[in-house]
Amino acid sequence: MEPQLLDQLRDIHLPQVPQWWPPAPGWWILAALALGLLTWGAIRLRRRWQRFRPVRAARQLHQRLTRELLDGSITPTVWLHRTNETLKRLAVHGLGHCETIPAWGDDWLRYLDGRCGERAFSEGVGRCLGEARFQPDKEVDTQALNGLVGRLLTRECRRFWRFSPTRACQQASSSRAEAVLRQREGNKPSDAGPSPLAAMSPTAKQPAGAPQ
Repeated sequence: MEPQLLDQLRDIHLPQVPQWWPPAPGWWILAALALGLLTWGAIRLRRRWQRFRPVRAARQLHQRLTRELLDGSITPTVWLHRTNETLKRLAVHGLGHCETIPAWGDDWLRYLDGRCGERAFSEGVGRCLGEARFQPDKEVDTQALNGLVGRLLTRECRRFWRFSPTRACQQASSSRAEAVLRQREGNKPSDAGPSPLAAMSPTAKQPAGAPQ
């Protein structure tokens, strides 16, 4: 009797190997958190890259102006005015530094000193970007000044990833800058022609007179 009962027993069945799909609820939560983090990081990176565009535009324009100076397309005086205008538009429209809108002369040079980390603008070759720009027959050491401006823009590129100007400040600076720049067009002599940096800010318009 007992052997018959033993024959009716089923053989030992091993449990099935766990499948990878569908994953456990904890993996769904972890995947959602990772996706959210990646999305947030991508948005932040895109916004920083967009804010970085004015600095890149200023560097490219400075390089183009230097090439035009070397091949004789523009004179050193025109190069000087346009270089100064590039820096002013970068400060106002690109960096959102509203306080630099009325700055010129020594105030403007001290601001450039602070951005560059050296006093080469107020006490060195950079002084020609102040009131000296409007002196007749002013001799400019374009090679030294070109190197100084290049160092300034390189420094801006390095620090710009830590800089977060607010959109409100940028919009306010753009509108205020337009009024101030137009007012100064009739008060300052210039042979530089139209601004080559009109695309630096989406709200900035190109002035029709001399650079500031």
